[in-house]
Amino acid sequence: MVESYDNSQLADIARDYYLSKLPITQISQKYNLSRYLIAKALEEAEASGVVHISIKSSVKRNNQLETKLRSLFDLKEAFVLKNEDTTSHDNEQIVDFAAHQIQNYSKGAKEIGLTWGTTVLDTIVHFDEIKRPDLSFVQLAGMSLRTDTPHANYSLIQRAAEKFDAKSYVLPIPLYILNQSAHDLMEKEPAIEELYKKYQHLDLIFTGVGTLASMESNRVWGKLQNQIFAGVDQNQVAGMVFGRAYDINGHIFEDVEKKFSGIKREDLLNTPIRFAIVKNKFKTHSLLGALRTHLITHLVINEAIANKLLQEAEKFS
Repeated sequence: MVESYDNSQLADIARDYYLSKLPITQISQKYNLSRYLIAKALEEAEASGVVHISIKSSVKRNNQLETKLRSLFDLKEAFVLKNEDTTSHDNEQIVDFAAHQIQNYSKGAKEIGLTWGTTVLDTIVHFDEIKRPDLSFVQLAGMSLRTDTPHANYSLIQRAAEKFDAKSYVLPIPLYILNQSAHDLMEKEPAIEELYKKYQHLDLIFTGVGTLASMESNRVWGKLQNQIFAGVDQNQVAGMVFGRAYDINGHIFEDVEKKFSGIKREDLLNTPIRFAIVKNKFKTHSLLGALRTHLITHLVINEAIANKLLQEAEKFS
């Protein structure tokens, strides 16, 4: 299994692919592994930090689209990057740029919150390593409980903190708790209550945007989806952000929010800088609803996503 490979083995495979430019078919023959396993090894090499891809060319932005999005969604800042030649270059440029911006904002921060997800992981991987022992990273949402991803058993909070030589605070409870009494009592536990107090003093938070399909793919929450969304028409769910489900008009489904474990909505809204990073143009429907929740103040996307987002906004005006 790819997960059993050590960093040296991952580095050998990555070196053959990225530096020697060997095709996956040839690498597959060399290591006597299927092309699928080679592809998974390359993904893990990047996710674990063995491979760090940087785009050195200066980033070009579309100022006209940025102005339009700031006005339409009342954003403090919108960063719209010009399209690259390929989707992979687009994705790489978005997370690299987002990481750079977040690090710039972090210079004056003491408490930074973040959620789960591949986009969050990709952003963390692109952080430069600096020493900020005065900085703390705080987990905003309970555990995703995934066991099928490279980062499942290694907290993203700890990954981020290591990049900054900073402190980390993990929220060791499930993302959703269906028993309301248990949910409310858990928040009153002294250790958990102490973490919740940190949510009131956050300087910056960052997140990706999720879809209902991402929940369905989760081994744990997929099985409990109908209970989590009890009383909610799931056809009306546009997406998920900060653990909250919402419709295309930005209305948050409170019955789902009650089961969520993590930062309160008022503490979210009191955090001055709230970054959302989206690199997939198929998430524009989810992004539109997320922007209408007013939980996002800063956005990083590219031209293709921005144009499709504006089309969605006109369609669902």
